Amino acid sequence: MNKSCTGCHGGVGKQANVSFIYREEALGRGHSGRLTIVPGDPDASELIARVESQDPNLRMPYKGAPLPEHEIQLLRQWIEQGAQWEEHWAFIPPQAHNVPTVSNHRVVNNEIDAFLQASLETHNLSLADVASREALLRRVSFDLVGLPPTPEELDDFLADDGEDAFEKYVDRLLASPRYGERWAAMWMDLARYADSHGYTRDEYRETWPYKQWVIEALNANKPYDQFVIEQLAGDLIPDRSLNNVIATGFHRQTPTNSEGGTDDEEFRMVAVMDRNATTWSVLNAMTMNCVQCHAHPYDPIEHEAYYTSLSFFNTSKDADYRDYKPLYKLAKFNSQKQRAFEIQEQMIEIRHHEAEQAFKLHQQTVQSESPWQKLPIELAQGDEYRALSEYVQGMQHSNAELEAQLDNWLLDTGAKFPTPNPEYDPAKRQARLDNIKDNAIPALEKRHEAYLDENFSPQNQWWGSQID
Repeated sequence: MNKSCTGCHGGVGKQANVSFIYREEALGRGHSGRLTIVPGDPDASELIARVESQDPNLRMPYKGAPLPEHEIQLLRQWIEQGAQWEEHWAFIPPQAHNVPTVSNHRVVNNEIDAFLQASLETHNLSLADVASREALLRRVSFDLVGLPPTPEELDDFLADDGEDAFEKYVDRLLASPRYGERWAAMWMDLARYADSHGYTRDEYRETWPYKQWVIEALNANKPYDQFVIEQLAGDLIPDRSLNNVIATGFHRQTPTNSEGGTDDEEFRMVAVMDRNATTWSVLNAMTMNCVQCHAHPYDPIEHEAYYTSLSFFNTSKDADYRDYKPLYKLAKFNSQKQRAFEIQEQMIEIRHHEAEQAFKLHQQTVQSESPWQKLPIELAQGDEYRALSEYVQGMQHSNAELEAQLDNWLLDTGAKFPTPNPEYDPAKRQARLDNIKDNAIPALEKRHEAYLDENFSPQNQWWGSQID
């Protein structure tokens, strides 16, 4: 059916309302009004009538070569036996099988070898000759750490006549830091890792801590379920750690378009769809992105399932911002990383609390019988500039200790607030603000006007490029 039918009667297009992806659909009625498949009765099944028809306008496959007779008889036999429908093989849990017996026991070193040898004997084939010890060592070294064995390692291995010589060498390779680096490279390809943001500017992206997390997880032999959970939802783990958050870099590898003329929401959704498709392709080897537009043409995935899955990822805070927020800052020294992380977690809690209180206040205002009204200002003790400056200074004073700790520890400090003078003197501060307003700001305004006249005048043919 996959070969001859589902191209027209599958998930993409259900021609004549006939589909062979799901059993309930295959047992339904097409536009002819007849039942496509009647279990136990091939003569009452429209499928058999169509594949056996001699009329080219009715015969299926339509405008294709007729099915061979043995395939038609196979369909008849299947329907006579009840048209049993198994789950797609990829969705059936693996079953334990008995280890087969083989005639040549000399080549069997483990149970996997027995299955391979049994299949070879079925086809009258045999294994190639055993590789030399030098070749075997070279193969396993490249496979596990991506590097050839050193001359000293080769000499030691050849000098070891013990039965467990190969196993001991494999254990050494697995304990090597190079093991995590070699296999992290494989995972980085699946995670679409990049040290830049992609699109237009393709600016540098500081995402190396995620790469380091993958290397360390592989070297620590982290269980696969934890390896996956932390990358998909490390930020949702109760009492999350710094490493839990770093692991979520798996889904921050999406390209970010910071070009000024783009729609942020459009590219935010592009990133969300990328995360959805990547999760299914990497973890389940399924092309979920096919289902974005229609039901899957071959796998039993309905169209609606795509958007159910998409909704899980459509809760992210990033929105294609120019500064690529939200971001965590990583302390320069290992001894300070945890404390820096805790400070940022506390700041997040404060922001959440502020947002919750603002929402509650908004709800109270909306539901109030006498909502707030904007009143004209009758008396002001200062202008907006002084009021704003006072507010900023107060915020600096109250947050000085927290910000000072963070600024001293962080690798990428960004913009720093000036630390307030511990000897608080309102008179001196007011004089300083007056000086800024009366002298510094007018001077800056004149310099700004001169800069505009010089660089952005109509006489300057490059002014458009400079503005951009």
